[in-house]
Amino acid sequence: MNQFDIFSHLHPSKPPELLEEHKKLVSDYFEKIVRFKNIDLDKLAECFEIKDKCFVKKLIKEVVVLHDEGKVNPGFQYIKMKNEAFKDAYENMEIKTSKHSFPGAVLFFERFIEEVDSENDDEEFNKKLFLLVAFSFLIAKHHSKLDNFERFVDELKDALSERNSPYVPFYLNFNYLDIKKFVAIKFIFSLIISSDYYATLEYMADLKIDDFGKLDVKMAKEEFEDFEIIKNIRNKIYKKPIDRLRSEMFLEAEKNLDVSKNIFYLQAPTGGGKTIISLNLALNLNPTKIFYVFPFNTLVEQTESKIKEIFKNLDFAVVNSITPITDEEDDKNQYEKVYINRLFYQKELILTTHVNFFDILFGINKEGNFALWQLYGSVIILDEIQSYNNNLWWYMAEFFSAFSEVLNLKIIIMSATLPKIDKLLENKNEFFNLLDSKKYFQNPLFKERVEVDFSLIDEEFSFEEIKKRIVNYKRILIEFIKKDSAREFYEYIKDLEDYEVYELNGDDNKIFRDFVIKRTKEAEKIIVVSTQVIEAGVDIDMEVGFKDIATIDSDEQFIGRINRNSLQKGKAYFFDNDDESDIYKKDNRIGISLRDEKYRKIFLNKEFELYYDEVLKRIKEKGKSFNGVETNIESFKKAVKRLDFNAVNRLMKLIDDASVTVFFPYKIKLKGIYELDFVDEKFINDGFFDGCLVWKAFKELNEIKNFAKREIEKSKLNYLMQFFTFNLPFVKKLNIYDDECCGIYLIEDYENYIDENFKFDRRVFLDNQKREYNFL
Repeated sequence: MNQFDIFSHLHPSKPPELLEEHKKLVSDYFEKIVRFKNIDLDKLAECFEIKDKCFVKKLIKEVVVLHDEGKVNPGFQYIKMKNEAFKDAYENMEIKTSKHSFPGAVLFFERFIEEVDSENDDEEFNKKLFLLVAFSFLIAKHHSKLDNFERFVDELKDALSERNSPYVPFYLNFNYLDIKKFVAIKFIFSLIISSDYYATLEYMADLKIDDFGKLDVKMAKEEFEDFEIIKNIRNKIYKKPIDRLRSEMFLEAEKNLDVSKNIFYLQAPTGGGKTIISLNLALNLNPTKIFYVFPFNTLVEQTESKIKEIFKNLDFAVVNSITPITDEEDDKNQYEKVYINRLFYQKELILTTHVNFFDILFGINKEGNFALWQLYGSVIILDEIQSYNNNLWWYMAEFFSAFSEVLNLKIIIMSATLPKIDKLLENKNEFFNLLDSKKYFQNPLFKERVEVDFSLIDEEFSFEEIKKRIVNYKRILIEFIKKDSAREFYEYIKDLEDYEVYELNGDDNKIFRDFVIKRTKEAEKIIVVSTQVIEAGVDIDMEVGFKDIATIDSDEQFIGRINRNSLQKGKAYFFDNDDESDIYKKDNRIGISLRDEKYRKIFLNKEFELYYDEVLKRIKEKGKSFNGVETNIESFKKAVKRLDFNAVNRLMKLIDDASVTVFFPYKIKLKGIYELDFVDEKFINDGFFDGCLVWKAFKELNEIKNFAKREIEKSKLNYLMQFFTFNLPFVKKLNIYDDECCGIYLIEDYENYIDENFKFDRRVFLDNQKREYNFL
């Protein structure tokens, strides 16, 4: 090595990596990603609406390759790289700093500003200047997160002034930015940090990545077509009457698929086979990868079983908060390989949750942005979209349209009750309908699958009235919208002679929930009293249902739990007990309910588009309402134009993060009424699955020095911890606890809060907190 070689990384057993070597690897991985995804750089450049497209393409590649140029900083070389050749230069620095990201941003700006300044057209100059500053911002943030762009601009100006640059002050025209450019800039950030990560990994771990998990469409199609249900559809074989309708929907959607469109609606009745239909559509769109996105982990689990049933050779993964990271690797880099597969979604098909998906689209941290480039050329299947916060539907429609165009991806939005959110856009009917859904909803096999009775709504509610009707049926589902009401009715009915009676709510863990679902399939006479946790993602099929009315789509989801296969005549009674506005708060559906004869008719006729037209009208009006001096829509557009990634991230949060997780270290008998065949020996104590041993392992995670191994072991423990943890939304902290780790609180004295079925009494727990500490 030369005396003044610039180092990029140090290794305990190899010579230092030179900056030029790292840049070469970064460039190689950038080119690999571009080839793998067939990224159209010309089309990407067009997003920025600059006439000199060659300049834009050059800048895109250079921002990736030159992002580490700031490592020439003598402080970084001497302090971080132990490069003695830079000792004197470091000592002579006025402000001694070892940072390299922000200095790299300054160097990048200086490298290209003369070329920008040579632009004679003022409008083109302003566009090029904005792009240069935005890309410099990405370099400054490549080791942190996408936060405050305008603050960076001020810091850049200050740094240039200190260097006596002739190019300050400069002014940016923020009107240049729009949502497509916002998405394109975020996508390029993903290319930077991903190319950097892969290149660094190759040097540090000798791990060369060539396979990013491309879907083998040909093989997947062959396996799909060989699946019995698909063969029956192709051969017009119907085992029961409803199969004919499912086949008709499958074939109609397939016929109507227009590959020139980007976003599709798939609206089909509950039990219509949307999983099979959507997979067929996705394969026919010839994607590089499929992302299947759900609002609930239970739906993820169900679809995982179906995927395993259909595809024998498909390399797929479940990515959510509770599924362990597992893979078959046996070399020295096994943990790195497995972790990289998860971090970059390097599988052919990904099953994940809407929270993870929105973190990819709108997250500001590196972890979410690593996978953003994997969406390019993919198909996204969004299930049960009505479950998403409807205050976000307008923004979702805008962003889905932009992401699909910039990233060349296709989106299939599906549900039984499907809001046509593109009606909120200026360019209406931008999303494409795949089915003439009305004719299927009107078919007696779907429309009359469940007889609906509204008589209880108009009466004064009483437990006795429900009990009178229950005894006429064998398999009964009763849903309340509040936990307290469900618990009260459960206590009232639990000793009913000849029935197994269970209560289900959001506080129940997987063991109890799975047990109850299993009993619904086996017990001769059973009653399940539930909250809305039962509505979607729970594989349950009952004879009759009783439900406290809420929103119309919620009520329809409930209907989907009754007589799912049309093998008999189901029945659903609706009653009016609790006020849904207490639960739904700022929801735009409040007040549109089955109390009104108008909406009862819409509900019976399955005319959900009429219902959603009312909801969408409210969303539009809310968007035009003022918060201060701006409307909500104006505030959103301003955040986009000013590259305020923080504001967009906050706006697009699906779930309020304010919550506390508690861990109760009880013991679960292995050979009892629950099936626990997944527990590792090290967590078993005298025939019991021991929560104390799980907590001990959780606390010992920090002792694992290898980061990838630690993350993998953490994911395995997350799966086990779900059997002992309970979430308390809207609670910010606890003062009574025995231990705390990573924001999870251990409660050793749990007997007063957990019964013999591991059901958590949240009210008793919180009342105790109030009594002891008056802060909740």
